This record gives sequence, structure tokens and C-alpha cells, in this order.
Amino acid sequence: MRISKATAYGLHALMFMVRHITQLPVTTETMAKGEGIPPGYLAKIFQRLVGAGFVRAVRGSDRGYVFARRPEEISLLELFEAMEGGPLFSECFLKHCDCGGTTENCRIYAEWVRATDEVNRLLADTSVAAAAWNHPDHRFYGLSESLKSAKKKPKRGATRQSTTYQ
Repeated sequence: MRISKATAYGLHALMFMVRHITQLPVTTETMAKGEGIPPGYLAKIFQRLVGAGFVRAVRGSDRGYVFARRPEEISLLELFEAMEGGPLFSECFLKHCDCGGTTENCRIYAEWVRATDEVNRLLADTSVAAAAWNHPDHRFYGLSESLKSAKKKPKRGATRQSTTYQ
């Protein structure tokens, strides 16, 4: 399963809205700045989110976006399928073999169906609100920004801390 960057950005913008729900409506510019998403791209993503019925635009001096439905009622599966244009798993990943792709004659396909059903169930059971409160705040950085921050040397006299992972 591969989720597009637009879908990831859409999810993170909706999670931003959940975390700042008392400050809605919020503009795409504010969300883009807060999440490190290109603002023009996020504006196009929000056209799709409006079309899917997840958010609605508010006009006037307090312009921006608010949820059209409660974020607790929007599942990740529904969001991903709306953004990706259909089911995440619609066919066997071994599309070109001669087995015919049935669970009765192909053990690989049977396991594929079992695994994708489980992923779909987990995504269907997880709301945007739950995802927002169980995901660390962060920003999307471009590769050049990530490389710059990784190459920065510590200030003179500062000690570098090492982290041990178990």
C-alpha cells in the first residue's frame, strides 16, 4: 500500500484542525505554515476534502475551513479512499499470474485478502480525531532542509548527546 503525498498532507492538515479545533475556522495558509506543507498544494487538496464532505469553507472576515462532519466520525479508511480515488486494495498484487486470483485456488491471494481486510478494518476503526491525538506534532521538511539541519555542527563547547536504542 502506498499513500500519495497529497493524502498524507490532507491527513496532517485534518489532524492540525483537530488539535486546534477551538480556533476554527483556519486557513490553508495557517495549516500549511504549521505543518510545513506547500500552501498552494494544500489549497488544491482542500478542494478535494470539501468535495468529499469532510470540511467546508467559511467565508467572510473569519474565513477558513471547519469540519463538515465531526472528526470522530471520519475514518482513516474513508479519508484515504476519498483522496486516493477508490479502494486501497482492489485486486491481487500478483496481477499477471495465471491463477485467476481466487482465494480457493491461490494461497498467496488468500493471505493477501486476509491481510488487506485487517488493514482496512484497522483504518476503518481509526478516526481522524484518534489519529490526531496519537500522533506526534511535526512538520514536513524538504530533503534540502533535512540535510541542512543534519549537517549543522554543535556550538563550540556544546556536547553532542548520543542516544542508544534497544
